[in-house]
Amino acid sequence: MRTHALLITTLLSTTMLLGVAACSHKPDTLTSGKVRTDTYSNDNTFGTDHAARDAAEDFIGNINYARVALARNHGDRAEKHIIAARADMDQMKALTIEQRKIANIESGRVVYSYDTDYKYHYFPIETGSIEVKKMGHGPVWAKNDLAVTDAEVVTLTVDLSGYTADTRLDNAEADIKAGKLKAADAELAQLTDEVVTVDDTSPMPVDMARDNIVLTQNFINSGNYTGARYALKHADSALHDMQKDDIYSQHKADIAAMRRDIKHLQNELTQKNPTLMQKTDAKLSKWWSELKTWSEKE
Repeated sequence: MRTHALLITTLLSTTMLLGVAACSHKPDTLTSGKVRTDTYSNDNTFGTDHAARDAAEDFIGNINYARVALARNHGDRAEKHIIAARADMDQMKALTIEQRKIANIESGRVVYSYDTDYKYHYFPIETGSIEVKKMGHGPVWAKNDLAVTDAEVVTLTVDLSGYTADTRLDNAEADIKAGKLKAADAELAQLTDEVVTVDDTSPMPVDMARDNIVLTQNFINSGNYTGARYALKHADSALHDMQKDDIYSQHKADIAAMRRDIKHLQNELTQKNPTLMQKTDAKLSKWWSELKTWSEKE
C-alpha cells in the first residue's frame, strides 16, 4: 500500500492518518491501518488494475485531505495535497478512458462542523478485519478544532475519465495563493462531486453494521471519540433493521445483546477514556467476526 510520505508529518500533530483500501472486496485478513510508503515510478506504466485503483483512491483521499487542511486554515498543507493529487491524476492519464473509472471503493463519508456548502468528505478505507493494537494511525479525520458531526461507510465509483480535474486543481491553487481558502474548498468539493458517485443501492444491514464497526475502531484508535459515536450510531441503525428482518431471526438474541453493548459503549465514549481502545478492541473485533459469519450464511 502507498502514501505520499512527505504529507504525513504535516498532519500527525493535529489530525489522523487513514489507511487506504487497495481491494474492491472485503478482505479477511489484517491489512488496514498501515500507512503507504511506496510510490509509483515515473514511467507512467500500470501493470495491474490494482495500481489504477490505488491511484484513484489516493486522488480522492488527497482532494479531501486538502479540504480538511483548508477548513483548518492551513493553505500550505492543502497545496501539498493538491500537488500529490496531480501526481495521482498523471498516473491515471496513462490509462485508457475505460480504465479510469473505478467502482466499489469503500469510503468513510465524514461531515465536519465548519462553514461549507459541501458537507461530505470521502476517505477510502479498508473494511476488513482490524486488530486495533496493530494499527499504525487512524483516519485523517480532524478532531479538536474541526469536530466530526457524522460519519458512515459508503461505496463510491470514481470516474477520472473527464477533463475538468486539472482546471479545478488550477483554480484551487490560485485561490489558495490569493488567500481565498473557502473558494479553494468549493473548487475541490465540486471536483469531488464531479468525479464521485455514491452507490445509492442500500447495502445489506449486516454489511452496513460490520463496516461501521470497523469505522468505530478507526476513530477510537485515533482518539476521536465523537466520530466513533457517529459510526456506532449507524451500526446500531443497521442492527435495528436486522432485528425486524426474519432473515436474522436466529440471531435476534445476539443482535439485542450487541445493541445493549453499543448503548453502553456510547456512554463510555462520552467520557473520552484513553484506555477505551484496549477495553473495546476485543469486543468490536468479536462483533465484526460474528456479523461476517452471518453475512456468509445468508
